[in-house]
Amino acid sequence: MNRLIISTLLILACNSASSQEDLAVVKEQQIVEMKVDRYYNQKYQSQLRKLRRTYPMALKAKELIDIYESELTVLNKKRKKKKYSKKAHKRLKDEFTYNIRDLYSGEGELLMKLIHRETGMTVNEIIKKYRGDFQNSIYSGMAFLWGQNLNQKFEPNGADWITEIVIQDIISENLTFDKTMHKMDRGAYKDSMKKYRKNKKDGRKKRRKNKKDRK
Repeated sequence: MNRLIISTLLILACNSASSQEDLAVVKEQQIVEMKVDRYYNQKYQSQLRKLRRTYPMALKAKELIDIYESELTVLNKKRKKKKYSKKAHKRLKDEFTYNIRDLYSGEGELLMKLIHRETGMTVNEIIKKYRGDFQNSIYSGMAFLWGQNLNQKFEPNGADWITEIVIQDIISENLTFDKTMHKMDRGAYKDSMKKYRKNKKDGRKKRRKNKKDRK
């Protein structure tokens, strides 16, 4: 009888230990899944915010370049094509100058990737095609000084996989999204910069106050 009781207790103890180990594994998996979900959701929302400012610009660039490409095909003389390319470059520059200036560094990087996604060309290749090698080298040099790479490419199966998911949701109309690019003029850009500087100044004041209060 005692042996039966002892055996039963040992079996129960083993089962209990096994269950606790299984429970620990499940709990660890749940924690990992929660971390992955949290990372994904944060990145998704972050990319969506950036896309609201940059994706309409990339779509507008595609629209203009498609027009330029179709119009270039009917020009048979090299001189006419060169003249048209200069005009196309000027229009692209006029269309996007202040919108681009108003972007944060990360948004500017994303815009270049999106332009590659939509047009199949890097910003470097577009400048070279519509303005020539000399202008291309100038823009590349300026971009380098600002820490930007004009040869940015969109990688839907690599670094930009979350961005691609957001874009597919936009295309499928699973999100409320305005695809229209609203051109920014000089006055609007100045107002935006004034607001940016004020927010930055207020932020510094708030940080100093919080630091003072902690002392």
